[in-house]
Amino acid sequence: MGNRASRFIALGLATLIALTGCVSNSSDFIITGQAAASTSTAKKEGKYPTAWDLTILYKSEKEFNEDYEKAKSLLAQIEDFKGTLNTAENINEYFQFVEFSEFKELTSKMEVYADMGTYLNPSDSKFQEMCAKIITLDAEKNKATAFADPEICSMSLADRKKIFSDPIFKGKEYRYRKYTDPNFKCLTEDEKKVVATLSIGQDYALNIYNIFYNIENPNPMITMPDGTEQELTTQLYEDIVHSKDYDDSLKEQANKILLTREKGYINTYAALLEEKCKQAYAMAQLEGFDSTIDKAFYDTDISTDVFYMLVDAAHEGCSDFQRYLELHKKGLGLEKQYAYNMATPVSDFDPGKKEYDDAVDEVIDSLSVLGTDYTDLFKKIITSDQVDVYPTSTKSSIQFMSQEYKNELPWVFLNYNGHPDSISAIAHEMGHACYGEFSTENQPAEFNEPSIFTHEVASITNEIIHYNYMIEHSKDNEEKLYYLEELITLYSNTFFYQMMYSEFEDYLYKTVESGSSIDAEAASDKWAEIFKTFRGDKIISFPDSKYRWTTIPHFYYVYYVYQYAADITYANYIAGRINSGEKGAVDEYMEFLKSGSSASPADLLKKTGVDPLSKSTYDEMLKTYKSLVDEYEELVNAKIKK
Repeated sequence: MGNRASRFIALGLATLIALTGCVSNSSDFIITGQAAASTSTAKKEGKYPTAWDLTILYKSEKEFNEDYEKAKSLLAQIEDFKGTLNTAENINEYFQFVEFSEFKELTSKMEVYADMGTYLNPSDSKFQEMCAKIITLDAEKNKATAFADPEICSMSLADRKKIFSDPIFKGKEYRYRKYTDPNFKCLTEDEKKVVATLSIGQDYALNIYNIFYNIENPNPMITMPDGTEQELTTQLYEDIVHSKDYDDSLKEQANKILLTREKGYINTYAALLEEKCKQAYAMAQLEGFDSTIDKAFYDTDISTDVFYMLVDAAHEGCSDFQRYLELHKKGLGLEKQYAYNMATPVSDFDPGKKEYDDAVDEVIDSLSVLGTDYTDLFKKIITSDQVDVYPTSTKSSIQFMSQEYKNELPWVFLNYNGHPDSISAIAHEMGHACYGEFSTENQPAEFNEPSIFTHEVASITNEIIHYNYMIEHSKDNEEKLYYLEELITLYSNTFFYQMMYSEFEDYLYKTVESGSSIDAEAASDKWAEIFKTFRGDKIISFPDSKYRWTTIPHFYYVYYVYQYAADITYANYIAGRINSGEKGAVDEYMEFLKSGSSASPADLLKKTGVDPLSKSTYDEMLKTYKSLVDEYEELVNAKIKK
């Protein structure tokens, strides 16, 4: 079953950034857990379904429990393989049973059902209990299989190489590469059992965070212009900062009020993150790694050089990032620019709120450049009963795609509100969904689940193509300016802001690895320092904005956020080739989407012409960003001169 947390691909970028102070709602607060508390599901059903039907998986709790008991009985059969893993046939049979048989099918189905129900309502005790059962079953499976690696590795390296060169493993060499790697540190059976036992608590910090942040921490109140007291949900905040009907003083007040929401609990958040960091570091040490980042990148099969090239590129591009922020300030005629001002476009064009059906049609039209195979699959998924669209009073407001249970289409989780960044989130999450399904249809079980690292390439490529489509179809310069700013915001949020988060996350792990504890105030000061480095004086932060690190759920996913920055870099190259009509670009990209995890991320990306280990790849992204800001500058200056 693996790491359950990592399975939820891409808490959609629009939501993620909105969590911190960017996207169109660039205020210094996070938009994630509150959106769920603002809207009902009473939406008119159109041509596209808008709610999940979990009965596709189980019609009752009784059916779930029957599968649970069946999976437990199958788990006992793993013991039969002990002492037999010394031939190619036996080893292959073992992996087929553990990873691709009925046992895997049952556990995947249960896991998806329990997780999907939990995200619809994190406080639902029924689904909480199911999740607890799955976690326990996962730990028991890891204990039961603890003998396998040590047994295989007890053979000489020469014998292992001979076994895994057997024709039975032909085409699957990448999957089993660690067994022929002379540098692979194989834990003993006792060590693996310890890891399995400890794994039960690996997600507790995230679970506690989700319940507290999404459910139990109340929203503050705000006095509206008509004198009424209202709960300041993130949906109301969104409406305030995007609306031309409210003046700047109300927007400033709303931003300041929401900034106080987590302030009283910063020590709790620091303790939760410290626990997560310590657990991750302990696991890294158990497996013989010197640092958490080394293990994280080993697991992803990507060089840590990627991380440091991203850090260098982000700092190198800061001048153009700050130029964009300054141009936005100039375009709005502001003397001082706060983060909430970034929700106001310089353009006078007003896209309004778009109905979900119309938004889906728009995204499909924009992606037609990828061909009918792509759009046909898109339509197949979006018309299924496995897309949940609107916020509710209990629903978690993250956005993601999950496809652990391969017998069904992907499950897509949205929080649609009609704004352009919400439309972009459809493109993003459906990028994940189509990638996952293409891989499932075209790869054997060993390789049909793409890595999280390459998954973000597919989702962000969709977003870039979508915004370029909107720019190309703009009716005048005002509309073009609007969507150009949306595209620049996508780049800014996905690259620069994610690298701000990445530097902060790296700071957290290095603090723990040095033997120190995470001090809430020190962490807050570090957060403010990083933001100051990247944004300079182009955005003025309110004092309480330094506590916004408390609102990023991605910090509970080990070395996760850098992947957004890496993958917009690669998506930029891919989308650029496709949008320019370069011969072969679409075919090569489709080949990549159908390749699953059949090779390392670097080798898979090379199918599209991308080299993640070349500085020129990152230079190309900065070049594109600069050209977008140059065009933005021309349009802003032309608008001012009118």
